[in-house]
Amino acid sequence: MARLSEDPDAARAALTTMWTIRRFEEAVDEMFARGLLYGTMHLSIGQEASATGSCWPLRDDDVITSTHRGHGHCIAKGADLGRMMAELLARDNGYCRGRGGSMHIADVSKGNLGANGIVAGGIPIATGAGLALKMQGTDKVAMCFFGDGATSEGAFHESVNLAAIWNLPVVFVCENNHYGMSMSVEDVSKLESVAERAQG
Repeated sequence: MARLSEDPDAARAALTTMWTIRRFEEAVDEMFARGLLYGTMHLSIGQEASATGSCWPLRDDDVITSTHRGHGHCIAKGADLGRMMAELLARDNGYCRGRGGSMHIADVSKGNLGANGIVAGGIPIATGAGLALKMQGTDKVAMCFFGDGATSEGAFHESVNLAAIWNLPVVFVCENNHYGMSMSVEDVSKLESVAERAQG
């Protein structure tokens, strides 16, 4: 795996992924504003680097779980933009045959076990996937994306604890935008850093 800081081609590829995520999100935002998309949209604008950098070292057979802001993770893991857009447009040629929409895109062929509209919903799924990978004796990893709001959920604490005591190959990635929906993290936690919640 090329180190981005040492390989100009790899750095350009990473930048291209980030720009692709941003342009896709901007197109989705515009289409949603025009009433062309069904359901609701939760964009990941501003989080392009965390998705790209986290997924960069992963292989197709490593797995991820995502959040309700999962378009960037999906693209960073190698999804086909046409199939993604078809899913958002409720078309049969979308990843979930148009039935999952924005918050439930999955591409198992690329290791994407799916986005999840439930806060912290992907965390126990990633932990279970990590357990399966360990039991299979592989060197694969499961990567779990979640927001800071998810760290207030029991599923976070239970899953991180199990992953720690069972030494599971799970990477937990908190994309901290300092708000759980519209609630500031400072109003729900006295900790200096959200990462402190995982110490237990």
